[in-house]
Amino acid sequence: MTTRSERRMASGHWLLAAADSIRDANARWRDDGEAWLRPGALFTAVMISAAVVHSAIGEATPQRCVPRLGDALDGPVIFDPAAFRQAGGYTALLPASASRFWNVPSTTLHPARALLLVPAPERCAPVKDRPWWAVPLDGPAQLCSTALLASLASLGRRRLIPSDGELR
Repeated sequence: MTTRSERRMASGHWLLAAADSIRDANARWRDDGEAWLRPGALFTAVMISAAVVHSAIGEATPQRCVPRLGDALDGPVIFDPAAFRQAGGYTALLPASASRFWNVPSTTLHPARALLLVPAPERCAPVKDRPWWAVPLDGPAQLCSTALLASLASLGRRRLIPSDGELR
């Protein structure tokens, strides 16, 4: 049996393998609360606007959305208030294999090997305009389900863009 703290620490060590320099990324997490990692080999990242996620979940803010989002995606999700032109956005971490076939409207596949700003594992609450874990990792390599994320994005899109095609 492991504690939440131990799982977050193990998850952090696992994520650091996606850094150009483990030592530098670990220092940035410690000093700045965030570090640049490169998705690709361990995981892929899919970005989705806050408007689409909030529409799907039925909540208007990240803080209200978080409890239901964890249940809906069953995997780690970052919220970045500065994403999507300061409107906010979520980044779900998926298995690396998802990048080979991901093509879901209203989402953006983060380019493989492009830098992604990832909060420190313990940053699980809003801190000014910086990214934070809306749904923290629960262990190394425990990632979101591609099917669940695709369903969430589709639902949010349908609620925002009805069948007549007019954006609400």
